Amino acid sequence: MKTKTARFRRGFTLVEMMAVVVIIGILAAVIAPKFFTQVSGAQRTTALRDIKTLESQVTMFRFQHSRLPEELRDLAVEPDNVQNYKPYLEKGALKDPWGNDYQYRTPGDEGRDFEIWSLGADGKEGGEGDASDIKGWKEDE
Repeated sequence: MKTKTARFRRGFTLVEMMAVVVIIGILAAVIAPKFFTQVSGAQRTTALRDIKTLESQVTMFRFQHSRLPEELRDLAVEPDNVQNYKPYLEKGALKDPWGNDYQYRTPGDEGRDFEIWSLGADGKEGGEGDASDIKGWKEDE
């Protein structure tokens, strides 16, 4: 005698697959905005930390050479008019988290000897939110 065996199909049905896709979509919609907000905040924190590092390197340059650097590039590449030069930074350290050059001005405003800042996410002066400029001297006040 032959016994009948049930044949089970392996795999997922279309309805099951669609349910999984919908669940993943809902999770992504809830989690993604929070994730990108955290990334943005981390970039701003990184920029501020970099600015503080650049400020300390400019100060070290000043103590060792009795003058301020003419531009931030002088911290990474030997200027023509400096003797006994050793680089203070790698060239890549002169870029903010968005890939833009950090800004440097000497003399600075309001009696500051120099100022270093980032133009923010948009790479333009001014802006609001993530696009606002990041200025180390504003954080100190």
